[in-house]
Amino acid sequence: MRGRTPRSVARPAAPGTLAARAASARVAPAALTGQALRVPLVSGPYQNNGASQWFANMNLGTPGQPLRIMLDTGSNFIWTTSSLCPPDSCQHYGGGEFVYQDSSTFQWIDQNQQTVDFGPWGSMQVATGQDVVALTPGASVDLAMFLSASYSGSQFDQLDWDGGLGIPSGSLFADPQVSFIIPQLMFAGLMDPQLPYVSFSTDQTTGQGTVLLGGVDLDAIDPYSAVFLPWTPYTQLPGVVYIWTTPLYQYFVGGQLVAANQQFALDSGSSQFKGDDNIMNTTLQLVAASPQPDVTLMVGTTLAGAHANIVVPPSVYMVNIQAGPQAGQTLPQFNPLGLNGLVLVGSVLMDQLYTTFEYNVSVDEAGYHLDPVGMWIFNKVGGPQLIQTTSATAFAPRPRRPHTL
Repeated sequence: MRGRTPRSVARPAAPGTLAARAASARVAPAALTGQALRVPLVSGPYQNNGASQWFANMNLGTPGQPLRIMLDTGSNFIWTTSSLCPPDSCQHYGGGEFVYQDSSTFQWIDQNQQTVDFGPWGSMQVATGQDVVALTPGASVDLAMFLSASYSGSQFDQLDWDGGLGIPSGSLFADPQVSFIIPQLMFAGLMDPQLPYVSFSTDQTTGQGTVLLGGVDLDAIDPYSAVFLPWTPYTQLPGVVYIWTTPLYQYFVGGQLVAANQQFALDSGSSQFKGDDNIMNTTLQLVAASPQPDVTLMVGTTLAGAHANIVVPPSVYMVNIQAGPQAGQTLPQFNPLGLNGLVLVGSVLMDQLYTTFEYNVSVDEAGYHLDPVGMWIFNKVGGPQLIQTTSATAFAPRPRRPHTL
């Protein structure tokens, strides 16, 4: 795991400094949605490569070049397919690339290429540069990023997007060579540091979704279905502590207990259930039965303090593949990836729920620093009721001032 420069020693904030401004700021409760940055998502075709079909249409560089970019809670860096790629490399379904030579605001940071590991997917060669990214019209920020020079493989071939904005679980776990988008947005005044929430809501039926940066859409959720998933680091594989993990108390397929006391992760850049080989292979064997069983996850706690059950029926985990080599097939979305003790899932489950990632924020003269609190999941208004353990207490987030270091 890569480290970063230690934080400064706690001291009073001098008048006019970033820390002083953050400490004195006030936010109205209405800002839980009204002042948040809303980034629209659209869906590409669902492909059987394990990557999410969701992406945002963003502009990169000056003049802006339109690219399909994923906001990815399963990554700790920012990258884009680029014109460094030779014609026979970087083939992917999304089809776009950033032509850095055409941007007047692009700057190189390090042209020496290095390898970035995508785990079971393979790897890519990248150089490091910096340019303006417009998440939405009027919401731009200058970011350091990796520019791909080569990648190949069937997983990349089926990738619906051209690059990704990593949203790791904290500043300590972000790749120090590139930007961490959330503190950058706070520094630019595009995301309120007193509302350190990143919320995802997607609808596969309409092909539309939203990432809310700095809020929770209280009109979209059933507040009595709230489940809190406290962040606990995943340490069984070195270098991936940045993922958003929480205890998985029990995992059932039908009436059979398949795993207990493992970990669970929500990854907006993924689609399938993935992870531990034994858990995934056993699941695949059991869901081959007729009738197909539900998969039940016992995770987190409700606001009444009870563990919650998420019940995933076959109508959710059996998915019609819309493009790629398996197009037209309906396949179970469970994939062994050698991630011991981990069950990770993306859009297959996240499309059914409203999901919020929460940080603690501290600030000093160097900027904002984020630490993971955990995740919240909710049944959506008018959506399927996969969370089957509710409470009499309603979820009500509150603005919080950043802690001054």
